[in-house]
Amino acid sequence: MKLRGAIPVMAAPYHEDESIDEDGLRKQVDFAIGKGAAAVCAPGFGTEFYKLSDPERYRVADVVLEHTARRKPVIISTGSGSVYSTIEFSRYAEKHGADCLMVLPPRITPLTLKEVIRFYERVADSVSIPIMIQDADFTGTGIPPKVYADLSKRLPNLKFAKLENPLPGAKCAEIIRESEGRLQVVFGLWGIYMADGLPKGAGGIMAGPGIVEVYARIISLFDEGKAEESRQLLYRTMPYLTFCLQHLESGLALDKRMLKRRGILRNEILREPHLHLAETNGDEMDALIELGLALCKEVAAA
Repeated sequence: MKLRGAIPVMAAPYHEDESIDEDGLRKQVDFAIGKGAAAVCAPGFGTEFYKLSDPERYRVADVVLEHTARRKPVIISTGSGSVYSTIEFSRYAEKHGADCLMVLPPRITPLTLKEVIRFYERVADSVSIPIMIQDADFTGTGIPPKVYADLSKRLPNLKFAKLENPLPGAKCAEIIRESEGRLQVVFGLWGIYMADGLPKGAGGIMAGPGIVEVYARIISLFDEGKAEESRQLLYRTMPYLTFCLQHLESGLALDKRMLKRRGILRNEILREPHLHLAETNGDEMDALIELGLALCKEVAAA
């Protein structure tokens, strides 16, 4: 399995009573695929997985898998609070047609690196489909490259590293080199580091679906040998991405507002509790949406 391009993490759409709007999920899948997504992912941070019950996480996986219908690969995010529950969800996702599992290690109780390694060993041994380690150490260095290399030798279905660490370009290159190419690297954190990542081997941007065609174009320009044009397009998204990265849910709020503006979602509801940014930062968000829409229009016309 190869991943190259924009890989949006589906937002969690809600009805007014905060129950999941399954039609909103289906519309996002169609929208993302239609705008050039290389794959789709759920239920990750972008899907507010931390606010969903276990049955809801399973249902989100079902809806996305069923509606994608093999048009593109589907990555199901299965990381849970224990080895047992992560294996349970991972096996369920594999049985129901997932192409890959994105696995975040347990976060409630701090773990040593030794325990994180054991966690991934057990999860990888429980399934046969490809696994992506979600290295979501947002302010630190995350899992060392040599650990990735060692795991890639021992776990044949470990295929991907999703880096969500500051300035991950050098780490990306080292993972690819140390694993002798066994591991592919994609960047999270809304793809803000891709100007450094693409030349060092990163192959994908995992962000929200709001401006997915712009992310896809950033990568396709690089692949066409237009590295400077790719960089400049990324730089023009920086106001949007900077807002997204100010808080875990600022990006979710902005991207849902964008999806509503584009006619994909009925509303921009996040589950409570959350920062009510539409009340405090609505004008700024609308200006950023205009910027994002202008970039989408430009990409469509290219």
